[in-house]
Amino acid sequence: MTYDRFLKIALGLQKIERVIQTLYDNGLDIMNFVDPYYTIISELLLEVYGEEGYDWFSWFCYENNFGTGGLTANDKEGNPICHSFESLYEYLELNCKK
Repeated sequence: MTYDRFLKIALGLQKIERVIQTLYDNGLDIMNFVDPYYTIISELLLEVYGEEGYDWFSWFCYENNFGTGGLTANDKEGNPICHSFESLYEYLELNCKK
Protein backbone atom coordinates (compact mmCIF):
# COMPACT_ATOMS: atom_id res chain seq x y z
CA MET A 1 0.00 0.00 0.00
CA THR A 2 1.29 3.46 -0.77
CA TYR A 3 1.59 6.07 1.95
CA ASP A 4 -0.93 8.29 0.14
CA ARG A 5 -3.54 5.53 0.15
CA PHE A 6 -2.77 4.65 3.77
CA LEU A 7 -3.14 8.30 4.77
CA LYS A 8 -6.49 8.59 2.95
CA ILE A 9 -7.78 5.62 4.94
CA ALA A 10 -6.49 6.88 8.29
CA LEU A 11 -7.63 10.47 7.77
CA GLY A 12 -11.00 9.26 6.50
CA LEU A 13 -11.43 7.23 9.68
CA GLN A 14 -10.42 10.19 11.78
CA LYS A 15 -12.97 12.40 10.03
CA ILE A 16 -15.82 9.91 10.46
CA GLU A 17 -14.87 9.42 14.11
CA ARG A 18 -15.29 13.15 14.67
CA VAL A 19 -18.68 13.14 12.94
CA ILE A 20 -19.86 10.12 14.95
CA GLN A 21 -18.73 11.73 18.20
CA THR A 22 -20.47 15.01 17.36
CA LEU A 23 -23.69 13.16 16.55
CA TYR A 24 -23.41 11.13 19.75
CA ASP A 25 -22.81 14.28 21.80
CA ASN A 26 -26.04 15.63 20.32
CA GLY A 27 -28.04 12.55 21.28
CA LEU A 28 -27.82 10.46 18.10
CA ASP A 29 -26.09 7.08 18.33
CA ILE A 30 -25.36 5.76 14.83
CA MET A 31 -22.87 3.06 15.80
CA ASN A 32 -25.10 0.23 14.60
CA PHE A 33 -25.36 1.97 11.26
CA VAL A 34 -21.59 2.49 10.77
CA ASP A 35 -20.42 -0.79 12.31
CA PRO A 36 -20.38 -2.61 8.91
CA TYR A 37 -18.12 0.15 7.57
CA TYR A 38 -15.63 -0.48 10.37
CA THR A 39 -15.80 -4.21 9.70
CA ILE A 40 -14.89 -3.68 6.04
CA ILE A 41 -11.93 -1.44 6.90
CA SER A 42 -10.76 -3.94 9.53
CA GLU A 43 -10.88 -6.85 7.11
CA LEU A 44 -8.93 -4.94 4.47
CA LEU A 45 -6.25 -3.90 6.96
CA LEU A 46 -6.01 -7.47 8.26
CA GLU A 47 -5.47 -8.66 4.70
CA VAL A 48 -2.64 -6.19 4.10
CA TYR A 49 -0.91 -6.11 7.52
CA GLY A 50 -2.09 -9.19 9.39
CA GLU A 51 -3.25 -9.41 12.98
CA GLU A 52 -0.26 -7.63 14.53
CA GLY A 53 -0.43 -4.78 12.02
CA TYR A 54 -4.14 -4.36 12.55
CA ASP A 55 -3.57 -4.26 16.32
CA TRP A 56 -1.03 -1.43 15.90
CA PHE A 57 -3.34 0.45 13.55
CA SER A 58 -6.25 0.10 15.99
CA TRP A 59 -4.09 1.17 18.91
CA PHE A 60 -2.92 4.29 17.08
CA CYS A 61 -6.36 5.29 15.79
CA TYR A 62 -8.77 4.27 18.53
CA GLU A 63 -6.83 3.91 21.77
CA ASN A 64 -4.40 6.75 21.08
CA ASN A 65 -6.90 9.01 19.30
CA PHE A 66 -5.00 9.11 16.00
CA GLY A 67 -1.72 9.87 17.71
CA THR A 68 -3.04 12.66 19.94
CA GLY A 69 -3.99 10.62 23.01
CA GLY A 70 -0.66 10.93 24.78
CA LEU A 71 0.18 7.21 24.65
CA THR A 72 3.61 6.09 23.52
CA ALA A 73 5.14 2.93 22.12
CA ASN A 74 8.80 1.99 21.73
CA ASP A 75 10.76 -0.66 19.93
CA LYS A 76 13.23 -2.99 21.68
CA GLU A 77 15.91 -0.29 21.63
CA GLY A 78 13.60 2.27 23.21
CA ASN A 79 13.02 4.27 20.04
CA PRO A 80 9.51 5.69 19.66
CA ILE A 81 7.32 3.93 17.10
CA CYS A 82 3.82 4.50 15.74
CA HIS A 83 3.68 8.09 17.02
CA SER A 84 2.46 9.71 13.79
CA PHE A 85 0.67 8.63 10.64
CA GLU A 86 3.98 8.42 8.82
CA SER A 87 5.77 6.44 11.54
CA LEU A 88 2.81 4.07 11.85
CA TYR A 89 2.87 3.48 8.10
CA GLU A 90 6.62 2.89 8.10
CA TYR A 91 6.36 0.44 11.01
CA LEU A 92 3.54 -1.49 9.37
CA GLU A 93 5.30 -1.66 6.00
CA LEU A 94 8.58 -2.84 7.52
CA ASN A 95 7.27 -5.21 10.17
CA CYS A 96 3.75 -6.33 9.37
CA LYS A 97 3.25 -6.45 5.62
CA LYS A 98 1.90 -9.80 4.53
